[in-house]
Amino acid sequence: MSSRDDRLADIEARLKDIGGARSRDSAPARPAASRRTRSPAPTTPRRGIRKPARLPPGLALLPVRLFLGVTFVYAGIQKLSDPGFLHAGAPTYIGTQLQQFAHGTPGGFILRLLALPAPGVAGVGVALVEIAVGLLTLSGLVTRAAAAVGLALNLLLFLTNSWNTYPYFLGSDIVFVFAWLPFVLAGATGQPALDNMLEEAAERRRSARPTTGPAFGSAAGTDPEYTRRALVARGLGATAVLTGFMGGIAALSKGSSKGGATAATLKVSKGHQGQGTAHHASTTSSSSAHKSTASALPAGAREIGSASQLPAGSAAYYHDPVDGSPDIVVHESNGAFTAHSAICTHAGCTVEYGGGQLVCPCHGSIFDAKTGAVLQGPAVTPL
Repeated sequence: MSSRDDRLADIEARLKDIGGARSRDSAPARPAASRRTRSPAPTTPRRGIRKPARLPPGLALLPVRLFLGVTFVYAGIQKLSDPGFLHAGAPTYIGTQLQQFAHGTPGGFILRLLALPAPGVAGVGVALVEIAVGLLTLSGLVTRAAAAVGLALNLLLFLTNSWNTYPYFLGSDIVFVFAWLPFVLAGATGQPALDNMLEEAAERRRSARPTTGPAFGSAAGTDPEYTRRALVARGLGATAVLTGFMGGIAALSKGSSKGGATAATLKVSKGHQGQGTAHHASTTSSSSAHKSTASALPAGAREIGSASQLPAGSAAYYHDPVDGSPDIVVHESNGAFTAHSAICTHAGCTVEYGGGQLVCPCHGSIFDAKTGAVLQGPAVTPL
């Protein structure tokens, strides 16, 4: 009996061992990595420096475009509102300016060919073109064409007006040339501009065009007055009207010109001279001290003409007897005479006498007629 019970117990134990082995084999094995590693403890994320948003290159040029547009509009209005701009004999007369620009400069032949025969027409034309270019640049309409015209104007000014400026980077025209260049090459790409708005509108119309039917822009399809070309033509027409309006207002707002007679030219008397002359030095004497005889001349002086030739309140040019450069003598209202170099110390233009001052017609520098001191820049050195 006991041996039978022992055999049954042995069988039951074997069956349990077999069942346990099967259950272990069927259970899914846990990945080794999960048994060996632990999940990392949560950490606070580090706060890094946030990179600033990059500004598109086109948008970065927007301030330059606005500056060019405003400057050209102002330049045109300033010319037309100047009382002496079209008044012959005034210090800022356009004819005198053009003569100064054309003298001894590489671009002078263009002025002699196109501008000097009719300086008034040329001056008004350039002023109106400047206003139109400025308006087109501000609005971003036909930007490339407007920038090309602006670049051409500044390049011509660099070859004439600023040619004698030394060193060259003190002249503004060369800076304007390179400021216009990006807009000639790329227009107003990436900027708020009418060119971009018209292009986007045209693209939307092209994408909305039916696959069948009349061609885009034809009389039977899209109305031609809403095409890009028609809209550009309308914009140019509006610009022309606004240019004429602004030019007319500027011309009507100018006051009367102070004028000033053109300085006469005296001939140097070679027969009466001392041992030399002090070029560029101011000399003052009363009219009664000037005599026609050689014995009345101070030592080192040279007679340039009779005092009676020059009425009080007027001036005259003469060539320096040493180097031939232009000088100017002013007969003041109190009877005194004062002489200075007539070459502006800024860019080498010849100054003019008017309103009791010596004025440079090229860039607007003003000098004291008595002392030669600078009253208004851009010149910084006295005569």
